[in-house]
Amino acid sequence: MSRWGSLMVVAASLVLCTAGAGFAQSSGSDQMMGRHSMQGEVTSLDAKKGWIHLKTAEGTMIMHFPPESLQGVKKGDRISVDLALKDNGPGYPGAAG
Repeated sequence: MSRWGSLMVVAASLVLCTAGAGFAQSSGSDQMMGRHSMQGEVTSLDAKKGWIHLKTAEGTMIMHFPPESLQGVKKGDRISVDLALKDNGPGYPGAAG
């Protein structure tokens, strides 16, 4: 597998209406929750703009990466994405309220 076999995504903000309880708090100062990996197939991408569609067993994820991180990734590649949640608190720009 190429160096693109494992990309990392850190979700800084996420609407939790589809998330269930059971996110475990990680140890350490980063306070990330719900860490896990998902594998899938790249079904579409715009490497110049940084957008990628990844078909997983749970559904299709549409994600954004820095464009330079997608150089060499192509449609049909099988990749893993590492995910986590981080609560940025009520003062986070764009937060409701």
